[in-house]
Amino acid sequence: MNRLFVGLALAGSVYVGTAHAETQAEIAAKENEEGKQAMFAGNYKLATDKFRSAADRAPEAKYFFNLCTSQYQQGIFGAALAACNAADNLSPTPKQKENISKTVEKIKQDAAAQNIDLAPTGTGGGGTPEGGTGTNTMGSDVGPGPTGGPNTTGGGPVSQPQYAVGRPTQNLLAVVKPEQTYTWTLGVDLIGGGGKIGQSGMFGTSAAGIRFKGDYMVNPAAKFGLQGYLQFQHFGEGTDAAATGYSLDVFDIGVAAYKHFCGNKAFCITPLAGAQLALMSPANESDGEGSQVFNYAALGARFELAVSYAFGTRYEHVLSLMAGVNVYSKVFSDPQDGMTAAEWGLDTGGAAGYGGLGYTYRFNTPFGSGPFVSLE
Repeated sequence: MNRLFVGLALAGSVYVGTAHAETQAEIAAKENEEGKQAMFAGNYKLATDKFRSAADRAPEAKYFFNLCTSQYQQGIFGAALAACNAADNLSPTPKQKENISKTVEKIKQDAAAQNIDLAPTGTGGGGTPEGGTGTNTMGSDVGPGPTGGPNTTGGGPVSQPQYAVGRPTQNLLAVVKPEQTYTWTLGVDLIGGGGKIGQSGMFGTSAAGIRFKGDYMVNPAAKFGLQGYLQFQHFGEGTDAAATGYSLDVFDIGVAAYKHFCGNKAFCITPLAGAQLALMSPANESDGEGSQVFNYAALGARFELAVSYAFGTRYEHVLSLMAGVNVYSKVFSDPQDGMTAAEWGLDTGGAAGYGGLGYTYRFNTPFGSGPFVSLE
């Protein structure tokens, strides 16, 4: 009977221990998710606390790596490096190992550029200070704690290494909360419409064209930005009987300012105004080798109102409908050899209205680079 009682007691203790370990793993997973939400909200201090707790409960590579990213975003490069090194020692998957390697390189680059010493600058009191390193309380043979602290099996407060704080130069996250904000964009518009440029009847009044554009968000809070663009329009042949009519190609190089008004999260209304240099080629003028030339220069302005719909995990895809007008001065520069602007009828300006359909892709990282890493 005594043996039976002892056996049941041992089995019960094993069951309780197993259930306790599973509970710790579940808590760690929950804290990890809470940490990721804090990262998306920009609360890196809270994210660090959550990831550190998850790593203490379940020493897995993914929790240490997430801790590494949150500490990097706080500018605590030395602690972040120690956390990434701990993750690298915990048998990470090939994808995790790749992310760890990229992040370690980024940490070292930023630290070197800002003259930040990655070694501890001293020690603080017990607990986990802002920029502290945490400890490994699991009593395992993993080695250093989550961010390089000493092993311990419990007891009183442990002195924590302190690190110099720098400035992160990149948001490492691959997923951000959807908002109508971005760093820069690339896009294309198809436009068509009509108007008059130059002397009446010399060139056609209907036009079609294409515009390549790139936006840069100057003030994300105000949703104010600048756009650079290259625009090509073709006007058909005119109706002037004496001149038999000519076609006109116009190539615009411009810069514009715009502002988004987004009443609905996915929809925006965007007014835009810009100035452009217009290079004109009447009658498909070409050089001696047959290449088209644009030898007649004028000044122009562009005014536009667009309605856009954004979609995607971070509103990175944008479809737009737009209406606008291009206004041109008379030609102020023409070639020394060839017909003058007056002979072509370009000694007067003009304007052409248009409607269009566009697509834009938004980037949240500098120079349009892809997401740096994904949280685990």
